[in-house]
Amino acid sequence: MFSILLFYNNCIAQTGTLQGILYDNATNETLVGVNISTQDNHGVSSDENGNYSITLDTGKYTITFSFVGYQTKEEIIEIFSGDVIDKKIYLKPDARELDIVVVSGSLYEKPLTEETVSMEVLKSTLIENTNAVSLIDAITKAPGIFMLDNQVNIRGGTGFTYGAGSRVMLVVDDQILLAADRGDAKWNFVPMENVEQIEVIKGASSVLYGSSAMNGVIAVRTAWPGSKPYTAISAYQGITSPPKEAYKQWWDEPILQTGINFAHRQKFEKIDLVLGGHVSKNGSALEGEFSDRARFNWKTRFRTKNPERLTFGINGNVMYDNEGIFFLFMNGDTGIYRPFGGGYDQPTTTTLLNWKFIWTTIDPWLNFNDNNGNEHKFKMRYYNNNVTYTDSTGGDSYLVNLDYQYHREFQNDFFVTAGFSGYRFHVRDDGLGDHDGFSGGFYAQIEKKIFDRLTFNFGFREEWYLLDTTEALSAPIIKAGINYRAGPSTFLRASFGQGYRAPSLVEKYAQTNLGILLIFSNPDILPEYGWNGEVGIKKSLFLNNWSGYADAAFYVTDYYEMTEFTFGLYDDLGPPLIGFKSLNIGRSRMAGFELTLVGDGKIFGNNLSVICGYNYVYPANLNADSSLYQWGNFFNNFVYGFNHKDSAFVSTVLNYRFRYMFRTDLEYTIKKVAIGVTINYYSFMENIDYVFADFGIPPGLQDFRYEHVNGDWIFDARVGYDINTHIRVQAMVKNIFNREYALRPAKTDQPANYTLLFKYTF
Repeated sequence: MFSILLFYNNCIAQTGTLQGILYDNATNETLVGVNISTQDNHGVSSDENGNYSITLDTGKYTITFSFVGYQTKEEIIEIFSGDVIDKKIYLKPDARELDIVVVSGSLYEKPLTEETVSMEVLKSTLIENTNAVSLIDAITKAPGIFMLDNQVNIRGGTGFTYGAGSRVMLVVDDQILLAADRGDAKWNFVPMENVEQIEVIKGASSVLYGSSAMNGVIAVRTAWPGSKPYTAISAYQGITSPPKEAYKQWWDEPILQTGINFAHRQKFEKIDLVLGGHVSKNGSALEGEFSDRARFNWKTRFRTKNPERLTFGINGNVMYDNEGIFFLFMNGDTGIYRPFGGGYDQPTTTTLLNWKFIWTTIDPWLNFNDNNGNEHKFKMRYYNNNVTYTDSTGGDSYLVNLDYQYHREFQNDFFVTAGFSGYRFHVRDDGLGDHDGFSGGFYAQIEKKIFDRLTFNFGFREEWYLLDTTEALSAPIIKAGINYRAGPSTFLRASFGQGYRAPSLVEKYAQTNLGILLIFSNPDILPEYGWNGEVGIKKSLFLNNWSGYADAAFYVTDYYEMTEFTFGLYDDLGPPLIGFKSLNIGRSRMAGFELTLVGDGKIFGNNLSVICGYNYVYPANLNADSSLYQWGNFFNNFVYGFNHKDSAFVSTVLNYRFRYMFRTDLEYTIKKVAIGVTINYYSFMENIDYVFADFGIPPGLQDFRYEHVNGDWIFDARVGYDINTHIRVQAMVKNIFNREYALRPAKTDQPANYTLLFKYTF
């Protein structure tokens, strides 16, 4: 009996205990459920107070502390007989969630997870691998966004405008890029060959960006040179497939798309230099539609003896663009690829346009950081737009902009961003007349972080707009937002922002013919204004070497004096005539939710990139049913509309909107081979202008539309192969199943298209 007790006591004496508390390194909060394990898989978990205790035999151990959303930590511990070791352990949040850094949301660099507004980020890899030679090709990869005849729409905020103004601000390298005459974005003008990242802000952003940012901002950031020179040359050749039904084909010769891109980035002793170029000739299945483009751009950064304090440079971009513009198809059957009113040889009836543009920007800039932590940015822009119309008339406009921005990070994570901007424009146009104007504004934003967990901001803007010395507009607006880190990888956010937009010159003064159709001016059109509110949650995801995030958002947008480009009967010139006119339709309101999944990393040893999103929106015309002014009735309709589409409900939906959209882009890389697929779903566009249906212009349009009452699924695919570190070849197919569809009524989208790309980098 004595021997048994002695053996038992010896066993007890040959063990020791490791115990302690687990903490978050950033917040000092205790962590519940942390896994504590040894190399032989003996382990425990921390309790509800963060305490842990593990009893081990004597010896040396590698103790692993692991927890989802935190970096794994290892400690080497030696246990002696009877030891009780107390050890506090601090785990760091996993930094992979911070890989995506954005600038446009707050005008300074910060992690995407800490933003108070919904944003999407598109990296250069996706742009290159999909041969996005126009910004349109790239941004339509982002969830909740679609293009309607060169007009970007974010979450249902815009209908069909025919290039008359924009509710989305286009910004390239912190410089606004909207034309002085039409107030529209020139998507083809963006130097895609040097794009590093595209940031999309969803929701009213006028406080930081001014007029035209009511529906959001698309901010493009181009690349600077790295430590080694970089040169890339790519060439592509595309061919358009015949339509499924041969009797709809009007062409005998192949329809081709040919292009060359060039990019060079290099550091010299005292200067960074970026060059880019693009030349393309693009045919189309739509008879009379084409584009011939040539673009050259440059960017410089001069480094002084103290480049941390002072850098400056001058950037520029020049482009020639010869566009054949297709407006309406001939009919909804045999003529879906042919123009209404005939071709260019019938100038009095055709609805085709042939416009030639020359765009030029010259952008001097200077960044200065003083000894007190103050950052000063000065930016200037000269933007000239020369256009020649189909009938050889034309116009010339220029815009001169000056922008100053101040930023400082004070103690205790307190940030201040402020600035002013102003531009003067002059327009001389045979269709618009001669006009001069000025816009200027002052803005400021403060942001405070508390305990590395809570961030809130508040901003305001006062802006003035003057046209021809007679029309003045003053617009004070505010924004506010909050972001709360609810867990190691979970972020809650809420935001509110006001927005406004002054009418463009085209909306006010354009008076022209489009064949037998007319475009009417509206000098009395009013500015539109509104607000956007949102709540959302972002959850960082980790799966071994793959990381990403899931995001959910609910949003509401309210517009006053909303402007729509409306097809109807107008008696401006006497007897009622059919044409288009920009009108204030009054109050409108949109509510919706959006689900997004984004990720990148290795799965099964190979890289998988994912962008996936679903968006539902109820875009209501409050004038169609006055009861919808009441928020309760509006939200009842919002919920009801998710599963219903009866005539009473549909009658309240704004024109030219898709209520449901789904989008995903997947790319899986196996060694040297990358396989990608893009899937888009657009629901049926329930409402369009009544004249299209009631007057049968063009014939068969309604029959064509109702063939797509269940919406359209569109599939693209690509395969790329890296021959070596310098050479890549890629094959791409758009609209794989050759679906016949039209996102914009009466303008058919392209049949299947096959493209081969060759890229050489050195």
